[in-house]
Formats: sequence, structure tokens, C-alpha cells
Amino acid sequence: MAELKEFKDKIIKSSWLSSAWIMIAAFLCYTGMYAVRKSFLAGQYVDLGLSFDVDTKVVLVISQVLGYMLSKFAGIKIISEMAPDKRVKWLVGLVVFGLFMLGAFAVVPPHLKVLAIFLNGLPLGMVFGVVLSYIEGRRNTELLAAALSTTFIFSTGLVKTVGVVLIQDYGVSEYTMPFVTGLLFLPLFLIAVWMLKNSKKVDALDIKERSERIPMNRARRREFVKKHGIGFAGLVIVYVLLTIVRDFRDNFVVEFWAELGYSQKPALITLTEIPVAVIVLVLTAMGILIRKNKLAFNIGMGLTILGALIVLLATLLFENSLISPVAWMISTGVGVYLPYILFHCLIFERLIAFLQYKGNIGFLFYTADAFGYLGSVLVLLLKEVFKYNQTWVEFFINLNIKSAIGMLVLISLTMLYFNITKSSKKVLSELA
Repeated sequence: MAELKEFKDKIIKSSWLSSAWIMIAAFLCYTGMYAVRKSFLAGQYVDLGLSFDVDTKVVLVISQVLGYMLSKFAGIKIISEMAPDKRVKWLVGLVVFGLFMLGAFAVVPPHLKVLAIFLNGLPLGMVFGVVLSYIEGRRNTELLAAALSTTFIFSTGLVKTVGVVLIQDYGVSEYTMPFVTGLLFLPLFLIAVWMLKNSKKVDALDIKERSERIPMNRARRREFVKKHGIGFAGLVIVYVLLTIVRDFRDNFVVEFWAELGYSQKPALITLTEIPVAVIVLVLTAMGILIRKNKLAFNIGMGLTILGALIVLLATLLFENSLISPVAWMISTGVGVYLPYILFHCLIFERLIAFLQYKGNIGFLFYTADAFGYLGSVLVLLLKEVFKYNQTWVEFFINLNIKSAIGMLVLISLTMLYFNITKSSKKVLSELA
């Protein structure tokens, strides 16, 4: 134990080693959570035998996302108010409960499996906020958060690939596969939690550059909304559109590839996400090179506009058979995940610093994420209720085009709002 403590102290004292330590911990921690949340998407569940005339997998996805969404709404209060000494208990408790519900999903009767998957999603929406609280407010937050956020791209494909392999090569049933996958990743998750607990803390220079990060009670949350509510609302709506597109793509990527003729190539789910993860990681991590918070925020907004343009142009090219399915999935992956991860890594982080507000990004992120998943659920429900006579790919094409246009308009207006209002307040303070 003494040698382990000495090794840990050496890591903390070295700037680049401590950054690598946190990056690895954050990546492994959220990958472990994804194994508990996303692995069930590798199955089809056509034999579930629900009594109502809807796609059974869609019912399961909606059920889990409903639980996940409620977790996000709960996180607006819980995450924004959470004390640092409570983080480990919350992390382990949330993920272990979700894994236990996957065990229930494997054994309960068909009509209770929908409830089990709902309860699986119920705690997991708060995991990201707890992990993010370890890395926000640092001079290298963009780099650390980029490593965490690559799990959205790479790990979601990885756990689904593991799930498909368990079914196809090892004869694990569709209903047992999610629990087995989660169990395989659990040791890595527990190691990652220990690493986060023993990571380097925020120092005085971090606070000077990025503003102090403190818990936000109800009064402080109301104060923020009162001062910056209009611009914040614009950011939330953009994030809702990003979440809808990203979540639909993520939830039904197996169906997309099947319709496109690649059902016997499960590795493609992961392989096509690797270039997306690399491109997005490099671009978002470069945010640490921008010391001025206003400039970093504006660059983040500009890259969000670029992402929307990529989604729009790539989808139009694919619709007209001018690019291949693989090129389309990679291009739209970059276009969606770049701004989506920028919200996690840079936009909210630098907005707090830009506004010089004492608080935390947990409140901003969880407000946006809660409404994002609400939008995702509504889209799935509308698709089933109105019985759109479209394939998964056709529906995704239309969703991409409409969402990209909406984002282009909203992000431009929101960017203009924050720059004008901040400049106006600066002038007024100088005249006072």
C-alpha cells in the first residue's frame, strides 16, 4: 500500500502524468457505465411478444430513455448541489443498480422487461455529471472532457460490438447479453472510480483562469436564469436538436447498417466510429490552447455551425447517391458529435468562465440534457404513433436535414446574443 501511495503522489506532482491519469480514469469510468446502459442495443428482441402493435425494440429504447431522462431532470438539483465527498458513493451506487436491473431484464417475464429496462436507465443519467465534476474548472478541462466525451462515440460502438459477438459467437441469449456485457466491464469501472477519487485537485491557478466552481442551490440557479436566461434557452434548444439526432443515430445504428446491407459485419459499428472519435477528440482538446474564454466560447459556437453544415451537406450528398454509406455515417458522425461534445468540453465550461460566474456547469449541462432526452423520447413516440411509412435510414435522413437547418439559425442568434449582452454590460460597468 505504501508503494501505491508513493506512485499516486508522483503522478499528482507531474502535470502531464496527472492529466493522463484523469483522462484514462474518466474514459474507463464512462465506458463502464455505457456497458450497463448501451449494451442492450445490440439485440433485436423481435420475439418479446408485447401485446400492442409497435416495434418491440423501440418500446425498450423509449422505456430506457424515459428513465434516463428522469435521471437528467433529477440531476439538475442533485448534481449541481453535490458535495465532493459524496461522489464515489453516488458513482458506484448508480452503476451497480443499473447493472442489477440488467440482471432482472434477463430473467423477468416479457411484460416486466420493459419495466426492468426503465429502471436500468433511471440512475444512469447522473453518472456523467458526477464524472464531469472531477474535471471541470481546470486549465486543461477541454482535454480531460474530450477524453471523457470520446466514450460517446467509441465506447458506444465497442459495447454493442461486444454484445453482438456474445450473441453470434458465444451463444449468449439477447436478454442475458446486456448483463454479461456490463459485468465484463465492471472491474474497469471500479478501478476508474478509484483513480478519479485519487486524482489531482483543482489549484489556485485553475480558479483564477476558469472561475471558482461551487455547488449551486436553488437561489443561485434562479439567479443564473434571471441574468442569462434568453441566451441559455437558445443553447438548450440547439443541444436538444443535437441530442435527438445523436441519440437516434446511436440507438438504431444496428438497424441502419442492416438496411444498408452490412448486418454480418458487427465490427463496422466500432470501426466507423474510430475516425469520428479521433477527429472530434483532436479538435475539442485543442481548446486548451485558447486562453481567452470569450474567444474559446465563440470558436466553440463557430465549430457548432460547421458541424451542422457537415451534417446537412453529407446527408444531401448521400440522399443523391454521391457518397457511400460508410462516408455518410462517418461524416454525419463528425458533424453531430463535434458540436455535441463541444457542449460538454468547451461551450458550457467557457461560458461560465466568460461570464465570470461562480457556479458549476452541472446545472447548465443537466438542464440542457434533460430537455434533450425529452426531445429524443418525443421523436421516438411520434415515429411510432403516426406510423411514418419510412425506413430507419429514410427517417434519419429527414431528421438530419431539418435539425441541421434549425441549428444553423439558432446557434447564430445565440452567439450574437451573448456577445452583444456581455459587451453591453462591460460598457455599463466602465461608465459606472
